[in-house]
Amino acid sequence: MASNELPSSFEDPLEDLSVLEKLVYRSKQQPLVPLGCLATTIAVAMAAKGVRTGNTKSAQTWFRWRVGLQGFTLLALVFGSIYYDKTFTQQKKTDEELALEKAKLREKLWIEELERRDNEMKDRQRRAQLARENMNNINNSNNNDK
Repeated sequence: MASNELPSSFEDPLEDLSVLEKLVYRSKQQPLVPLGCLATTIAVAMAAKGVRTGNTKSAQTWFRWRVGLQGFTLLALVFGSIYYDKTFTQQKKTDEELALEKAKLREKLWIEELERRDNEMKDRQRRAQLARENMNNINNSNNNDK
């Protein structure tokens, strides 16, 4: 009747996802972070190209862009985390409340199941007692007839 699974507060929604699916999921949560990483990578590549070709002015400019883009990425990560925490804390609380309600329902169902089993056992014991009394009455009446 009741499920054998108990609710867990340690369930991870990303547990069954592949690495690529996790990357896409996290990128949707904070889209500026992967964009910042990509822009920083491009800046490093352009700076390396400038160093390789001997264009030091261009290389220096791209290295400065790299520093700025890394700062942008870091800020996007920090502010995105703060935003995500504030936005989804309410949802998490409701998820926790739902899990608590589910646990209470399961507990109630389990108690009802235990009460049903207890009543069945008492009923069996009562019927067994009646059967013993009937057997004793039959034996007594047979002994009196002799």
